Amino acid sequence: MPKPYSLQVSEDIHAPIETVFDVVNDLTQLEAWSPFVAMDPSIVSVVSDPASGVGSVYSWKGKRIGSGSMTMSVCTKPYKIAFDMDFNGKDKALSEYLLTETDGVTTITWFLGGQRGIGGQLMNVLFKFDKMMAKNFADGLASLKKLVEARSQK
Repeated sequence: MPKPYSLQVSEDIHAPIETVFDVVNDLTQLEAWSPFVAMDPSIVSVVSDPASGVGSVYSWKGKRIGSGSMTMSVCTKPYKIAFDMDFNGKDKALSEYLLTETDGVTTITWFLGGQRGIGGQLMNVLFKFDKMMAKNFADGLASLKKLVEARSQK
């Protein structure tokens, strides 16, 4: 029986909220900060045209991380971007980036949630999947922070 799951990780970025939003919204920039691209150098990806906004799509195929796609379903500048995720044509999930700004510091929260079948539940128990994914999200947001803050200082 499927069971719900969710995880989220946040990072503070010293840049205006619009700057952070614009980088996350532009799927041509995803590979510059995605932790999953660094994990699997065999990835071949395709970005739709247009590459930003509702309906834009990033799809991938790699030897290590498999194949899938993410389709932007929400784009509310500058506060929220959401994707409908499809993993290997089997599993579905919702991925969201939520942004807030206080005194020039943007907090971005990366959320992932969905339902896990028995196989996914077993994988989570055996391989600590949620812990691994939270680390990947933290690594990705740290890369995003580095990228955006370097651009903001120019």
